[in-house]
Amino acid sequence: MRSLPTSLAFVGITFVVGTAGLAGCGSDSPATAGGGGGPSSSAGSGTAPTAGKSGVSTAGSGGAAVVGTSGSGSTSTAGSTSTAGSTSTAGSTSTAGSTSTAGSTSTAGSTSGGSGQVGTGGSGNNTGTAGTSSTGGSSGAANPNAPDQMGKTNAKAGDKTSTKLDYLKMGEIRLINNNWGSVAWNCTDKSPSSVFVNADKTFGWSFDRPNCDTGDTNTKPDFPELEFGIHPFGLGSSDATSPNFSTTTLLPKQLKDITSASVSLEGLSINLSSEGSWDLTFEFWLSQKDPSTTKDNAGVYAELMTFWGWQANRWPLTGMTGSNSPQCDIGCTNGLSAGSKSYDLIVQKNSWGSGWKYFQFRGTDGSQKSFNGSVDVKKLIDYLVQKGGATQDMYLTRLEVGSEIDDQTKGSVSMKNITFEVNGEKRSPVFGQ
Repeated sequence: MRSLPTSLAFVGITFVVGTAGLAGCGSDSPATAGGGGGPSSSAGSGTAPTAGKSGVSTAGSGGAAVVGTSGSGSTSTAGSTSTAGSTSTAGSTSTAGSTSTAGSTSTAGSTSGGSGQVGTGGSGNNTGTAGTSSTGGSSGAANPNAPDQMGKTNAKAGDKTSTKLDYLKMGEIRLINNNWGSVAWNCTDKSPSSVFVNADKTFGWSFDRPNCDTGDTNTKPDFPELEFGIHPFGLGSSDATSPNFSTTTLLPKQLKDITSASVSLEGLSINLSSEGSWDLTFEFWLSQKDPSTTKDNAGVYAELMTFWGWQANRWPLTGMTGSNSPQCDIGCTNGLSAGSKSYDLIVQKNSWGSGWKYFQFRGTDGSQKSFNGSVDVKKLIDYLVQKGGATQDMYLTRLEVGSEIDDQTKGSVSMKNITFEVNGEKRSPVFGQ
């Protein structure tokens, strides 16, 4: 993720370089303050939209509607005309005798979006105060069919973008043409890349990265990816490579509030006609503050990656000794089972990028060019708490699946489906018509 000593940097890992608005990462070598850590450069995102805003559908996630404690005592459904003392939907404002502003219909006592606090109830003809709005990252989900804060609507079959750092919206998931490395090297004119949704609604990215890094520093790969959540850097950070709002109200979330988290993939594969430097990976980030509400510096704490595939002879090498052997400040861990695979910790540094901790795991079955299965993210979070010094007050900011692409690498990645899950709530791609 950042530059290692030159004797080790031949592996082709890079990380962030402080190009304004860009975040990068190199999984083999730490770089200067920049974007994503570990072997993948990460696209940053911005602040999360607040859950429970008027007119926003709450998609039936956590937070129960509460009946007013005084007044006529009658119960009304959210969205219908309420009487004094009627139900006020958590996260929305309901005025006695007027129409509730909750975006979705929810009967009193049923589950509704947002984690707003209990309303005080209306007395007589007075206005009952509804629960307060919950901020992004709390339980509940925005309408996946609504345009996002940049006006993007859901991508349709056949959609594609080759614009640098642009993305396609797929419900609560972003498919990002994160070519931050080519941008940093001023190489985009000869390094074409794109993200796409095929006619059959499979989706992925393509790339053709030539010799952009003429000094062979291996510090600025591209990282086309899927992003779920928000970058860990803080609002306005120059390390960000994606929009300044979360893709979902499920993240960010404090570790103490996470009971389960996972990612499941179907039909993921990488096809290469030129194999210079590449990987196929999942990663997530922890920050000390909520990056959706913190400006500039949210205190990035850790980046953890799980490689499924990587180029031959990528540094470091399992079974080797000396400078070419696995490098772990806290001691390398072998055989950690987390979902469909077991992983070995190959690279671990207590100071990576701009100072965060970095963990690079690789599948114990060796490099593969396809993956069907799941990653138990909660198991990996627990590992960071037990061995990496993370605390329960820290935030899980985003989950990503992508591929670091460095020089002399050409090909494409595609998949049939992906599902992100947090606390039992699942999100998969949603496409436009």
